[in-house]
Amino acid sequence: MVNLTDETETPSPTRVHKTRLRVPLFEVDLGQAVYHGNYFHLFELAREDYLRQLGYPYKRLMDQRLHLTLVEISCSYRRSLRYDDQIEVATGLLWRRSRSLAFSQEIYRTEEDEKVTLCTKATLNMVCVDFTGKPTILPEGFVQLLEKFNQSE
Repeated sequence: MVNLTDETETPSPTRVHKTRLRVPLFEVDLGQAVYHGNYFHLFELAREDYLRQLGYPYKRLMDQRLHLTLVEISCSYRRSLRYDDQIEVATGLLWRRSRSLAFSQEIYRTEEDEKVTLCTKATLNMVCVDFTGKPTILPEGFVQLLEKFNQSE
């Protein structure tokens, strides 16, 4: 089992999808930084974009009465994000089993000089469940697209 708190043991995805965003005002707290729990909104927007680009939008899972439910998260906050920061969220698949998978997601701030700074890193373990909450096998078409994406350069 991987110890998610020890970065030296955390695997890296074979390929990542990058989503560019600007930090919206509604994610910022009174301290003028993104509230720690709101980083997960940014991660979710990027995962949805990843799935859309993969050719299997999340709506397709929902139309099959399926959901990827979160069962474990590890998150490391390195640098704060502020309103209107330009960010890039890298999303990649770490591993997949018949009913579960794990995503690695990293948020980078893009500076005016095009320099990027790693701000936040998360590992999210998810299980495929049906609408009754029962764990179920990931759809075959979804698995094929994940494998195709990870094998392409």
